[in-house]
Amino acid sequence: MRKYIYLVISFLSIALFPSSCKEPDLTPVYIHVTKETLADCIDVSNYNEMHNENYDQEQLEALKRHKFTHVTVYVNNKNLGCWELPCKVPVLDANGVDTSTMVLLPAFPMTGMANTIWGYPFLNICRQKVVFQKGTTYEADQNPPKYIYSEYTRIPFFHTFSNSTPFNPSDTSRSKLNLLPTSYDGKNVGAITMSDSAGLSFDILSSPFVVPVGHARVILEITYKTDCDVDVAMKMSSASNPHMAYSLGGFYASPNEWKTIHFDMSTMIQNYYASSGNATEVTLVLSGAGDKGKVSNVYIDDIKVLYIRTA
Repeated sequence: MRKYIYLVISFLSIALFPSSCKEPDLTPVYIHVTKETLADCIDVSNYNEMHNENYDQEQLEALKRHKFTHVTVYVNNKNLGCWELPCKVPVLDANGVDTSTMVLLPAFPMTGMANTIWGYPFLNICRQKVVFQKGTTYEADQNPPKYIYSEYTRIPFFHTFSNSTPFNPSDTSRSKLNLLPTSYDGKNVGAITMSDSAGLSFDILSSPFVVPVGHARVILEITYKTDCDVDVAMKMSSASNPHMAYSLGGFYASPNEWKTIHFDMSTMIQNYYASSGNATEVTLVLSGAGDKGKVSNVYIDDIKVLYIRTA
């Protein structure tokens, strides 16, 4: 009987005096990141000194100009995922008292890789100290991060078409169409104009440049506005077939909007490199066709190849 009395008392104690253990407060704080947060996030004021370059103001502006579409968010070294901009990222373990370390990494889709999203690898990490208040939204626009290019970033091919072109027709006997410097939309660009009289297709080669082979990320970046589709390929002097143009992909017509596209050259170099050594000479190939009876224009604001070693 005494045993049952103890059980009754225990049950009454639980009923009358709830447990002192509290459920954790999972009220989130949201980090709101917009395209404007990362629209002007790169500081190039000391780029020339850091990289021993002599880029003019137009080139430095081109290094700042990006259209990042995604962001990877870290809080206190915890990866909260990669998000398409704009986004609101929930943080559950903020207490409104302790300072958290937030890292926003700009990212972009890599063309031709099944919509793979890459963090832009050429920038130094920017860590920000933030006190997050539960139940509120932290507006990243109020204190946008600022990045600088890593001292290990290299740009072996970079043209803004201010007064010259690195391209020439692959066969001058068939076509004289080339990507020539001109002024358009208030900026210096490279332009190709196709028509029945000028020619309805182009196939042009860049000047050669050298990139590493092996542990490096090599990315081709093009800002464009065009009436027709453009194919992009590369020739490699040390490939098994140095005369073959290996396709990197291409970009679709965008007659009303400037767009930026990225191509992974690293994989192509690794797949077709057929020599010894840790570098290879590369030539870019751009080709496209216009429609009969129409004038088609291709404009490229700037084009560059960047690399950074990963090991």
